[in-house]
Amino acid sequence: MAKIFDIYLAKQDQPESDAYAKLSLPATPCQIQDAFDKLRLAEGESLYWEITEYHHFEELSSLLNDTCGLNDLNALAQKLSELDERQFTAFAGLLKMEQQKGEAIPISRLIDLAYSTECCHVVDEALNDGQLGRFYVENEFVPEIDGLPEKALALLDYEQIGRNMRRDEGGVFVERSIDHPGGYVVQHDDLVEAYKTLDLTPKAPDYTILLEVSKGFFNDPGYDSGKTVQLKLPALSETLDAALESVEAWDWREVGWNCLDCRIPALTERISDAEEGIDFLNQMAQRLTDMEPKALSAYKALLEAMNCRDLQSAGALMDSLDQYIFSPQYSSPIEVAKGELSLILCEPDAATLAPHLNLYQYGQALIEKCGGVLTPYGLIERADGQPVQAIEAQPRQGGMEMK
Repeated sequence: MAKIFDIYLAKQDQPESDAYAKLSLPATPCQIQDAFDKLRLAEGESLYWEITEYHHFEELSSLLNDTCGLNDLNALAQKLSELDERQFTAFAGLLKMEQQKGEAIPISRLIDLAYSTECCHVVDEALNDGQLGRFYVENEFVPEIDGLPEKALALLDYEQIGRNMRRDEGGVFVERSIDHPGGYVVQHDDLVEAYKTLDLTPKAPDYTILLEVSKGFFNDPGYDSGKTVQLKLPALSETLDAALESVEAWDWREVGWNCLDCRIPALTERISDAEEGIDFLNQMAQRLTDMEPKALSAYKALLEAMNCRDLQSAGALMDSLDQYIFSPQYSSPIEVAKGELSLILCEPDAATLAPHLNLYQYGQALIEKCGGVLTPYGLIERADGQPVQAIEAQPRQGGMEMK
């Protein structure tokens, strides 16, 4: 799926908070939830976001801002990611027509435009009036000159013909870009009013891991059934069997999979490349499903702090969560320092002392003292006071396996 925008999210007007998240849109439900797990917005706190990169349609930069809803922006990116080059050109043309009206264009209208690319004709080879006029003449769309001999056609003012046709039809030219080949775009039908039919209410997905399963784990194109099926984990054995049947495979050793979404986004690529079998993934999905939200955030923080990069280690770390202390309220050394002051001093004394301290350095010293790691999800530290170490820095004690 093509990425359309990269965005940066943070808390609005919270200078002491380092909580932030980065997202590429369109984003999956689990990726969006993960971003909010990193932000940890409290009641009454506002969200700030900005688009940091346009992978496509930079012409939208003057129209999109943080007054747009995040779900609306993701819906726009989702539809744009589904368009082919011809539809890209059609969308650019519709956008240009809309801008010519000189009115503000809300994101709801942009979504309607993205859904309305089939309401247009696109002439790829016409990038100016002259080319448009020649196209119309050669394809016999100008009845007034029907029957003229070839020599007479050569004398025609194609530029004037194209200009007249464009003005009469209300069409526009779209320049070539990295997004599309450009061309002439004319609307032939009413726009689709898609926005009012979309349900953009955030919903928890009905899966923990979403796989796209296909037959053909072998380098033999003739063996591949060409069929794919989406599989939601955790799943009952009957559902697993049905997935095999859908791709015409007899055994899970005959298939491969691509992870489309995961409740732990950091594991998505590892699941796609996993050599572990479907039973391992199904068991992991069940254990993740059973985790409470705070435990899940603690687990993500632990994976981050331990720099965990393989599924066997990730599975083993699930059994060690009770050995760690997780403090999601901390996103910066300053917050750690203020939290410590509030514990050792009464509130008035802490407020009096704080302006005279280098809170950032004090917080860093506290984190180093406890051997903790400040992750995007919060502070994680070992309950026994020992330093949190990355997996590759730990002494080997045999293999790790999920129970």
